[in-house]
Amino acid sequence: MGDKQVVKYDEWGVMDGGTIGLPRRMTREIWLQEVFPEWGTYLNQEIANFQVKPGTGALWYFGGPSFALKSQAGAVFLVDLYAGPSLFTDPSYCGVCKTSGAEKLWWMRLNPHVIDPWKFERLDAVCVTHHHQDHMDFYTISAALQTTNCKFIAPPEASRRMMKNMGVPADRMIVAKVGESVQIEDMRIDFAPNFDVIATKTGFETPVSFAEVAVSFIFNTEGGGIAFLGDTLYHNGYRMVGEKYKVDVVTMNMGNNGPGYTDKMSPWDVWRIAEALNAKVVIPMHHDNWGNCYEDPEYLEYIVKRKSQEPNHPEMKSVVLYSGARYIHPDDENIGRYNYPDWRESYDWTKSVEYGQGAAK
Repeated sequence: MGDKQVVKYDEWGVMDGGTIGLPRRMTREIWLQEVFPEWGTYLNQEIANFQVKPGTGALWYFGGPSFALKSQAGAVFLVDLYAGPSLFTDPSYCGVCKTSGAEKLWWMRLNPHVIDPWKFERLDAVCVTHHHQDHMDFYTISAALQTTNCKFIAPPEASRRMMKNMGVPADRMIVAKVGESVQIEDMRIDFAPNFDVIATKTGFETPVSFAEVAVSFIFNTEGGGIAFLGDTLYHNGYRMVGEKYKVDVVTMNMGNNGPGYTDKMSPWDVWRIAEALNAKVVIPMHHDNWGNCYEDPEYLEYIVKRKSQEPNHPEMKSVVLYSGARYIHPDDENIGRYNYPDWRESYDWTKSVEYGQGAAK
């Protein structure tokens, strides 16, 4: 008989990946620890170990509104990371409920949890475009407060809420005032205007100004300006933004809106804003994570391709990312849609027990 396998448990009874799924003591706590997030710390490790090439910009998409970026110097930034579950909202706070007249809205989460907010080896800043729950995420902020020394960057209203309700100390808070910028390591982040109409109505009896509640982040990477517009709706003011700032890549919310309800932009409005910003690449987001406003990105792909072939419209490319995808600009601007790796570089036919040198004689 061979040696008996020695299994070691930590304080939660969790084992390494080689023993996950084997019969053993099981509790709900162990199950949650082993299964969530679904990708474990795979992406955390990838981000930590990835070297950003000179002349490029690197980002990771986690699904929904959530991204990470990394600079050449190794600085890591989160933008609107939502680490929460499905949820529901009502008119006591929700701007979408108020504008649509809905007594309650259910937001059923579709995208997997692919990142562990508690397991970043390095985190320089958590960036929040506005104070909606799925962008100003309590789980992410709590994890970053306890495990890192990062800064928190948000527009005035979100900053106040984060300091008052979530325990972010003032010396770790950077208020993102439109027209200003911040330098963190080798990354300059511009705070550009954002026209999020719904945010102006969320939590207020009377709508407030755009600049009070929302900001667009433009990361000036070596590969070009990468802009994050959060949950904006279309506004003519983006032509002004496009003339004042250099935007090469832009990502913004897109989704399906039922009659009488507008929370996400249509593919047409996404294209219109990208054109106004003079963007070379447009990346949709938020279209994939809520069941009530899911949208097929094929509509945006069609519009961008068709309009880029017409006179008087600049050439533009759409890139559709899936949860966990890494995008490098400009290297990946022509990929169209992200493809998950199939690990073909790991295969070695000479070691195959079926048809290689390891096959039975």
